[in-house]
Amino acid sequence: MVSLDRRPSVSSNSSNSSNSSNDRNVDSDYASTARPRARSQMDVIDGRTGTLRDHSRGRQAIFNDRIHAGRQLANNLREYVGDSSVVVLSISRGGAVVGSVISAALGPRIQHLYYIVRSIPCPNLPRLSLGSVAGDGSVRIDNAVAKCVGANANSPWLLQSIDAIDEQLNCEQRQFHLPAPTVEMLQGRTLLVVDDGIEAGDTMREAIMHLKHCYGANKIIVAVPVCLADLRKQLLRHVESVVDIVSPIFVGSIARWYARGVAASHAEQIVLNRLFTNTGGSEFDLE
Repeated sequence: MVSLDRRPSVSSNSSNSSNSSNDRNVDSDYASTARPRARSQMDVIDGRTGTLRDHSRGRQAIFNDRIHAGRQLANNLREYVGDSSVVVLSISRGGAVVGSVISAALGPRIQHLYYIVRSIPCPNLPRLSLGSVAGDGSVRIDNAVAKCVGANANSPWLLQSIDAIDEQLNCEQRQFHLPAPTVEMLQGRTLLVVDDGIEAGDTMREAIMHLKHCYGANKIIVAVPVCLADLRKQLLRHVESVVDIVSPIFVGSIARWYARGVAASHAEQIVLNRLFTNTGGSEFDLE
């Protein structure tokens, strides 16, 4: 089977990875120091005014669209303006709109990349992740989970799953006008990992773990307009900081925080057309 890892291999923490005929990058769990939470998780904070609001009352959309959200988020990232060591990594199409606004606001020297990561589901337990595959072909295996389900880096069904996910990611990555990140692009940089909101947090967690293990990233900033308060606390154990606009105790669908929901506004459509090749001729779906 052809190796999926199209990057120079990095050292692995697992004995299984050294025996892999595909020379994949295999890593296990990591630990970081938790940072204290500055405000109560029972509050919602409005980044525009800096005032706290009671989430028990009715919730209306607070962003016109993702461009509006990106501009507000960029105001909270002013310390990175003109910092050429910063790289903006968007992990979804909606996040790519937010990331495009942020990178433009931070200055022309700020690089913006589309960084897609997908989890590897366990058979019969799709919510349990065995690891992840990134758009550049790098693979991370959680050896503790793999051992529990009787798998290793050379298990045929696992390799087939990785191949299938990798093909899907190749297809999506080719639609983006910028290349997938490489080790050279990310090493020693401050990484702003951007999405249009965090509901369950699975995608963001996989992205963080992948960046740490496969790229050796040591300074990661999560930048999202909306982040569930409990997830924010969890993420702070593994990243430098989480920059958001609102941090409620319940998120629901991310679309409910945007006036147009998942439908792209005219301004968003322009940004998406610039970032992506829309081969289908129809409007982009931001979900």
